[in-house]
Amino acid sequence: MNMSTNIQVASDIVTVSPDVKLYYEIRSSPGLPSSKESIKLVMIMGAFATMRHFEEQAEYLVNYFSANQLPIEILTYDHRGIGKSLSTQSLRQTTRMLADDALFLINHLWGIHSTIHIYGASLGGMIAQELALLLIPSNRLRSLYLAVTSRGSYVRPMSFGPRVWTKLMPFLIKKDREHMVRNVLLPASFTPETIKTVGEKYATIWINEYDQWWAFDNANACACQASAAGSHYLTNQGANIIRNANIPIVVQIATQDKLISAKKQNELADLLGAKRVSFDEGHMGNEEVKQQIFQSVIQNIENLI
Repeated sequence: MNMSTNIQVASDIVTVSPDVKLYYEIRSSPGLPSSKESIKLVMIMGAFATMRHFEEQAEYLVNYFSANQLPIEILTYDHRGIGKSLSTQSLRQTTRMLADDALFLINHLWGIHSTIHIYGASLGGMIAQELALLLIPSNRLRSLYLAVTSRGSYVRPMSFGPRVWTKLMPFLIKKDREHMVRNVLLPASFTPETIKTVGEKYATIWINEYDQWWAFDNANACACQASAAGSHYLTNQGANIIRNANIPIVVQIATQDKLISAKKQNELADLLGAKRVSFDEGHMGNEEVKQQIFQSVIQNIENLI
């Protein structure tokens, strides 16, 4: 398909509280007026990363739906303290707290009656579960796509507060950026086979534009986010609410994921009665897999069009 690249992008910073300001961007269909009928998708990023990781996917989706004369608006944003978003607080974050941030943005930008499609990856998938529980009671959730994520664990051995995580950060974050990218991020994100084909491409981009992609220079913000990832747990009751919401649900599974096991990802799919899409890749996929993921997201949204 020959896709347009003339995408409208609006950005701003919204004050959530005196201590928290969130930076967001909305990509929308060129030449197609925004309306109550437009598809509204919020994309929720994982831990320690900026929304820059979503740019390619968001633009692909806007181009696809625009080519089919379907207006769409896609909201991406940086979590509190990450990227261009600000937070002066050093406190234990939870996925519910971060879901409240997402809901604040949605209501501020699209109104309290808007209906929403959700895409969440990794920690963003955990936040997406909590956001779903906030939207379902008022029938505002249209579809849910959870990528490389889990329900968490009932026993939460990593449920530390930010003080403990701050002490652990020096063992997890390497000050040398090239070392961090080549020896930590690439092996954690990709399979050895994918590193052979695209590793140098990502190494070059991530090293040269480190702050635009990753938040590791802000160890305090990372420690607060780690608290959220370590404490998340979707209860059986919460899972039943999502499962019975009568919406399309997809759980995307990476069979070679080193960060969140395929077993935990499959457990979430079982729990939610979700459609599975599986890829023999790591936490992030190669170029071919990315296109398949984009199409899978499209299909989940199109189930309601």
